[in-house]
Amino acid sequence: MRQLTRLMIIDDELHDIGFMLQFFEERIPDCAFETFNSAEEALARLHFTEARGDNPPLPDDPDIIILDLKLGAMDGFEFLRTLRGDEHTRHIPVIVISGTDSPKAVDRAYECGANAMFRKPVSLEGYRAMIGSIVDYWQRTAGHAAA
Repeated sequence: MRQLTRLMIIDDELHDIGFMLQFFEERIPDCAFETFNSAEEALARLHFTEARGDNPPLPDDPDIIILDLKLGAMDGFEFLRTLRGDEHTRHIPVIVISGTDSPKAVDRAYECGANAMFRKPVSLEGYRAMIGSIVDYWQRTAGHAAA
């Protein structure tokens, strides 16, 4: 089974990044993380230009990207369209998290190329449950892919 070893989180809320890191590290302690507070910086890293995230750059593309929709100048929708439009990055799974779960936003996220979408949790237990769902799903699907 292929393990989750590299993860990128793109969110402009530092406390949300902190919560996600805490719960991902509980579930997958050997995973390496890169965090970015802007879509532009994350795209620069993915295109192997100057990496300016909060962590040392990963040696390869991430296994999964966790993406907030509401960011700065470039929002999550534009990030998804750019990522999916590039043959070198379109294969990377993207899980969108958002403070909204309106049908219009959900439809738009999937139209832009999201693989999954979660409503951004409002509690620590909500973050723990969301991260648990992501890791459990990855482990189940990676096991099937390896078979």
